Formats: sequence, C-alpha cells, structure tokens
Amino acid sequence: MVMYDKIKLLRDIWHWRLIYNMKLPFNSRIILDALEQSIFIKDVNHLFLFVNKSYADLIGAKDSEIIAKSDFDFFPKEIAQKYRDDEIFVLESKDTIDVEENIVSNGQIKIIRTIKKPLYIDGEVVAILGIFWDITKEKEEKLYFKKLQSGLNHAQALAHIGHWELDLTSNALFWSDEVYRIFGLEPQELSATYEAFLNHVHPEDIEMVNNIYISSIKEKHGYYVEHRIVRKNGEVRFVEERCEHEFDENGNPVRSIGTVHDVTRRKNAENELVLASAVFEKMNDGVLITDASQQIITINSAYSEMSGYNIEEIRGKTPNTFSSGWHDKSFYQNLWGDLNQSGQWSGEIIDRRKNGELYTAELSIIALHNKDGKLTNYISIVNDISEKKKKESLIHNLAYFDALTNLPNRVLFQERVLNKIPALQRNTKKMALFFIDMDNFKNINDTFGHFTGDKFLIEVANSIRATLREEDTLARLGGDEFTVILEDAESVLEIAVVAEKIIERFKAPVIIEGREFYTGASIGISIYPDDGTTYEQLVKAADTAMYQVKDSGKNSYQFYTQSMNEKITERSLIENDLRSAINRSELFLEYQPKVNLETKRVYGMEALVRWNHPDIGLIRPDKFIGISEETGQISQIGLWVARQAISDTKALYDEGNSLIVSINVSSKQLNDDSFINDICAIADEIGLDKSYIELEITESHLMMDVKKALSILNALSEKGFKLSIDDFGTGYSSLSYLKKLPAKTIKIDRSFVLDIDRDEDDRSIVAAIIAMARSLGKDIVAEGSETKEHIDALKFLHCYKIQGYYFSRPLGIEKFREFIRDFKGEGKSV
Repeated sequence: MVMYDKIKLLRDIWHWRLIYNMKLPFNSRIILDALEQSIFIKDVNHLFLFVNKSYADLIGAKDSEIIAKSDFDFFPKEIAQKYRDDEIFVLESKDTIDVEENIVSNGQIKIIRTIKKPLYIDGEVVAILGIFWDITKEKEEKLYFKKLQSGLNHAQALAHIGHWELDLTSNALFWSDEVYRIFGLEPQELSATYEAFLNHVHPEDIEMVNNIYISSIKEKHGYYVEHRIVRKNGEVRFVEERCEHEFDENGNPVRSIGTVHDVTRRKNAENELVLASAVFEKMNDGVLITDASQQIITINSAYSEMSGYNIEEIRGKTPNTFSSGWHDKSFYQNLWGDLNQSGQWSGEIIDRRKNGELYTAELSIIALHNKDGKLTNYISIVNDISEKKKKESLIHNLAYFDALTNLPNRVLFQERVLNKIPALQRNTKKMALFFIDMDNFKNINDTFGHFTGDKFLIEVANSIRATLREEDTLARLGGDEFTVILEDAESVLEIAVVAEKIIERFKAPVIIEGREFYTGASIGISIYPDDGTTYEQLVKAADTAMYQVKDSGKNSYQFYTQSMNEKITERSLIENDLRSAINRSELFLEYQPKVNLETKRVYGMEALVRWNHPDIGLIRPDKFIGISEETGQISQIGLWVARQAISDTKALYDEGNSLIVSINVSSKQLNDDSFINDICAIADEIGLDKSYIELEITESHLMMDVKKALSILNALSEKGFKLSIDDFGTGYSSLSYLKKLPAKTIKIDRSFVLDIDRDEDDRSIVAAIIAMARSLGKDIVAEGSETKEHIDALKFLHCYKIQGYYFSRPLGIEKFREFIRDFKGEGKSV
C-alpha cells in the first residue's frame, strides 16, 4: 500500500511538470520571472508545481530544487504550518485570501502582502495560485505621512491655528480639524462650505469679512483680518485670518489657502489691559508698584497727586524716598515680617510729601508671585486719611459741634430748642424750625468721593449761614441734613423770605476747586406753637414737611399742614393692609427681561413685586417696601416673592426656556437667621436648580455690616445660589471688600447709565466699574438702558448684558412668555 502511494505521488509530480512544460510558453516564463512579485503554484497536496525567479531568490534555491517540495522543506515549522493552514482554507472554502504579514528576510523584518486563490480545471480545484510582494516601504511611507498629519493636527490644536483650502474651480472647501474645533464643532462634523463658514461669523462682521475676501481676489493679493465668530453653543470668540490666493497663467484665481487663529485670549487680555489701565489711573486711592527688589516701576495719578512726585522723579528709587522718620525699626520689622509670612500687610503709616509736609495714610501692601511661586512685584495701595484723622480727633473732643462744618450738632440743636420754648410761652413771638436736605449730595459724594463731598458740605454750610441773622442757629444733624432755628419771627411771610433766600442761593452752582456742582435744597418748616409745643412735635412736623417737598419734586420749601398728616394716615393704612396683602392675593410679580447683546438672546429676568390695593389701586414698590422693612414684614413678603418667582422660572424651564431669575433681597432678610434655610427649602420643594436663582443685594446694604454680609453671602454661594451686587456705584464699597464678595455679577446703577452717551464723567465711571469688575472676575449687567445710544455706548465699553426699557418694561408672566417667544434681538428707544 505504501509503495502504491509513492508511485502515485511520483506520477502526479510528473503529470504537473508536464503541464508546466507544455502550458507555459517560453516568453510567458520570461515575463513571470521579470515580475517583482513572488509567484508560486502548489497542487492540492501543497507541493510546489511552479515558482518564478523572484520566489526562488527569496527561498535561496533553484526552481528545480523547489518543485515537488513543500513549505516544510524551506521554512521553520511554525511558519510552514501557518502557510499550510491558509491553503487548506482556500481549498475547502474555494475562496481567496488576502493578508498582510511579517517575514524575516536576510535578517530584516519585512511586511508582505499575500494573495492565495484556487485554480480550476473543468470546475474542479486542482491547484493553488499564490502571489506575494514586499509592501514594507509603502507601509513605512503611509505611517510617516500619518505621523506628519498627526503632528500637524497636534501643532494646530496647541497653537489654536487651523488651516483651510478653497478650490475655486470646484468650490470644494477643506477645513483642518482645528478649524472645526475653533468653531466649536467636532472635527468633520459637517461639510465645509463657504456658506457654512459665513454662518459662524458674527452677524455684525459678515459683510466686512465677505467684502475683504472678494476684494483681495479682485485685487490679486492676500489679506489679514480680525473678526468675531459665534460658536455652536452661542459663545462669541475672536479670530484672525490670513489668506493667499493662487492664479493660473491667465490671472484667474484657482485656489485660496488660509489660516484661522483663535485669538480670544489675546483680545480679552488686550481689552482687560486697557480697562485695567483706565481703572489704575482713575482710582481715588494711590497705587505704587515696585519690582521684587523694591525699585519703583510706576505710580498712578492719585499717588502722584498725594505725594507730589511724578513718575520720572522716582522711577528706580525705593519707597524709602517717602519716609517721614516717624516710625522706628521695630515698625518696619513687623511690617516685613507680616508681608513675608502672609504676602500682605495693612495698617496706618506717616509719610512725607515732596514739599516736606507729613500726612497719615492707610497703606495696604500685596506681594505678587508668578505661577512658579517666584516673587515678582509689590503693589501698595495708599489712601490719604489725614483729614479723616483730624475729624476723628475733633469728634472725640467736641461733643456739641459738627467736626466738618463747625456747626452745632444734633445735641446742641436740641438743647437750644428746649431752652427757647419757655421764653416763647411768655410772649407772642413765633419760632420756626427749618429741616434742610440737599437734593444732589448723594450723587456728588458717590461720584467724586468723600473728600469732595466734605468740601461740598462745608461750602453749603457757609452759604446757608450767609443768609441768616446772627441770632439764628444753623446746625448740621448729619450727612446732608441741616436745621435752622429762626428766633422771634414776626410772621409767616418773614419766615418764607428766609426760606426763599436759601432756595435762591442754590440755583447757582456750588464751586469746589474750580468745578461747578449743581444742587438744590428741600426745606420743611414747622412753627411754634402752631405746629407743636414740644421739641419732638416740632421736629416731626418739620421733617414731614421736608419729605413732602421731596415727594413733590424737590428744590422748594413747604410749611407743615394738616394735609401732610393725611399722608401719614395713608402710610398707616399701607402698613396695616400690607399685613394681609399676601393672604388676599393682592401681590403679584412682573418680570423685566435681561438681554445678552452678543447672542441677542434673553438670558434671564428680574422679579419685581407689585401691590394692587383694593381701595387705593396700584401701589408702587418704593412706597411699601420701605414700610415692610421698618415693620418687619419684609421677611414674609420676600419669601412669597421668592416662591412665586422660582415657581414661574421652573415652569418656564419645563417649557424649554432656561432662564436665570433675579430676586431682590433686603438687608433685613439677610439679618434673619432662618433666611438661608427658608429659601433653600423653597428651591428644593419646587425642584429648580439653585444655579438658576440669582439673589440681588444692594451695595449700600452690604456696607452696613460687611463682615456679617460676607458670612451670609458665602453661605448662600456654597448652597449653589448665584449672587449679584445691585445698584453698584451708589454705595461705599472698597476694593478690599469687593474682591472678597462671592457675588459673580455686578449691576451698574441706572443713574450712571442714563447719561452715558452724553456725559464723559458717567462714561468714565462706567468704564472704570467694568474694568474693575473684569479684573476681579465678575460679570457686568447695566441697568436703565433706555435708548439705542445707551446700547451703543455700553457695547463700546464691552458691556453686553443689558436690562432696561430699551428692550422691555416689566411684564406679567404671560406677557413675558410672549416676549421671549417673539424676541428677535432688537429693542426700541424709549
């Protein structure tokens, strides 16, 4: 049986060699031997029937030495078995295999591609055809190109620079992956077209960008342009584009090649630098900056004015230049000890001006370090408190006179009234009390600072004193409130003449250091014994009359009358009925939209409470909110407002409108120990995430008790609420307190916005507030925006979040729904 098998095997080999010699003509053999690919034919028993020269060279044998042998005769067992398994698969499946695999040739690893397929005679598989060739170089080139492409993509991502190519003959546009990322898209998320590019350009920049591109082709030169884009998520960013064009021999454009570079960080840094520079120069506090070796780099105008030096005189010197010699060695040792340990120091110091004059200053020094922890600079913030120290001394030593104006104070004023009443009871003469309130003092004080405000009050005191007789008493009760005692008045007409003189005086400006300040006086007058026979009665009557003047338009005078008692009665009615207004469903909310100018979308709203009294009708908030604070009802009203506003916001959210609701919180509420738990419970019960709730606290309320306010606001922030400082610029905030506040938003008071397009001072103040807020990482909202001019001025100052009548008055919830549904990003001047 074994002999039979061997004879059959030899017969088969002879048979296939005969086929080989007869079927392959000589010229075909030459062609096959000339091919770079290695070719072989095996029978169904995996024995070689034919190999070309390339295959024989690979084996390292002659073709005659290969024919009738198998892979096991030339390759290691594992490799030969692998080839045998592949051929078995081809024979059994009658299918073709195409694989890539590694082989070792002449000691080197090479990648080969192998194709094996069955050969048929009369429909029967009689042999296996194999072809393989070396693809090592091809693979290496592909891998090299892939590495280059990957490196290019990584480089573009690191530099935020993408490139694009536009074939102008086919209009085919290519974007690199980084271009997609710059536009806020996933790489290759959509087809790149010129139209898709323009769709991502900011609406206000589309025409400019398109015109520049068209002009550059027409004029046959490249271009550079900076413009804004709007990313997929609505975020506005800045990019710079560079482009060059290719032209054919006839001058026709055939291709545009360009880059897109995201320069948002640089643009923001430039804008912040400009604004920070404006803040630096406009700060009332003096600022001095040194390098790490304490050599002076720069000072601001306030410091120059305070010290008497300009920067050219002291640049490169040390702060020892200003030393007064008043402080001993231990003072400076303690100063540097604190500074080196904690990185900051605050305290009072006596320095010397250029002219030799000594002055007392509040000094704060901060040590700045870079990201590596290396000391780079010292910043000193200086406030001249010489006048303040003098005032403190006077207040301490003088119990009966106002330290600022040297006028009698409240204590002496009361004593003089009480001393005169017994004498008046013995004759028929009258005595008049004036309560005088300056109409514009708050704006002057907030805008130009306390120093100017003090000078203003001194000038006011001198002006009023000049209109009075020697025997009359002028007193200052505090702030901008003055009182007058007119003795031995013969008639009401005589009293009116004095009041008219005071009013007439303030029709002319008050001049301080060459600057004109316009003000007015609101005067309330009570008469003894007509309006009261006690100090308390007379003071209350004069005060009531003065507030009547305020309500009637200011800058006038009024005698106390019974009708003013009617206003007091009305106040009492409001106070009583307010207690049941919630239960009777008389309170309701209106919402004023907040608009983002960049995205042209409504992003939030402020909840404003209204009262529809059944008898009086609609009562303005300024009439009942103050009363509610005085009577303690504000806590109940505030929680009702919070519940209603959060419920409405949750309903809007469920309808697909993700808006942030702003809720006003009074200082009385913040002082309520249960406030934090109560408002958290309301938000949790309704199910609205606290990040959609912004609590607004006025700046003046914060400054009443800064430490307590900081504690409460930090607690609210930790609970997840957003916080906002309302009416910013009207209080007395200092940078040291402002930077500690967890509030993320600052609302610029409407009093600064109303004349921003006409008043350079208001515009500078708003610019300074914006710069300061940005430097502290806070957002900005401008209230009181009523005209297109307001909007344009705010956009110029890079303030894009707006609240005001330009877009909408406060609306009921249903009207508000209609507003946000139909809003197209445009408003109308009021």
